[in-house]
Amino acid sequence: MKQTFSLICILGYLASPWSLGALWQSGHGDIGIGFDGTDWDPHFHFHEEEGEHKGEEHKGEDHDDDKDHEDHDHEGDNHPIIDGLEATEEEYEIDALSVLVPGPTLPGAGAADSGAANVYVLAQDETLAVAQGSPWIGLAVEEISPGLLLDDVVNLSLVDVSGPGVFSLWSTDAFGGDSVLMSSALGSDAANEVGLALEPGHYHFNMGFSEEGIYDVTFRSEGELAAGGLTGTDFSVRFNVVPEPSSLFLLALGAFATLRRRRV
Repeated sequence: MKQTFSLICILGYLASPWSLGALWQSGHGDIGIGFDGTDWDPHFHFHEEEGEHKGEEHKGEDHDDDKDHEDHDHEGDNHPIIDGLEATEEEYEIDALSVLVPGPTLPGAGAADSGAANVYVLAQDETLAVAQGSPWIGLAVEEISPGLLLDDVVNLSLVDVSGPGVFSLWSTDAFGGDSVLMSSALGSDAANEVGLALEPGHYHFNMGFSEEGIYDVTFRSEGELAAGGLTGTDFSVRFNVVPEPSSLFLLALGAFATLRRRRV
């Protein structure tokens, strides 16, 4: 009886990361940042896939230069999956979803002081995200009307990370070079801030997590009003960093079945 109870507890523990509310498991979507001139509106945004966001910026760290960037015509069937089903809403409150980071671990950047050679990654590149079966997550400010903010730029900064390891955000250029933009690693010299111009308004970066577990990452979206004065708001995004669960469940269920056979 005690063994059975222990196995039930193990199964419950393994299942617990999946019971934190609605889970964005895969597909394309954005952390959208809205602003109407008075109120900020951070949210998750999902949209039709075909033909949208052509010519979007993916590198992100410098939006004032004149360099040409490749268009990224993303997969037409990379629909967002939430709790095993296609998303039914275009927008969700920022605290309504957790973002799944399933692994496997890959070489990352910005986590040098964590002791982790590899990190769990939400990839900047869609092909890699699809191969991993993870969300392809963007940052979008395209809903904000031009002229509200000085220079039409939203500054996104890292405020706090609550979790078992290091969070980092970096961009990878066409030659494979990494530029670390945010990092919670001790001693990191990352600026922990990135400017998001309203044009093109849609960006992709790599996000890395050095350890398994639940991360609540708090960002601040801020801008200077065209009429003068600063405005901004803090918001948190929850990331659920767990290995692919199937093998863990199969292991536990196998042990449970073995125990049952022995008792018969």
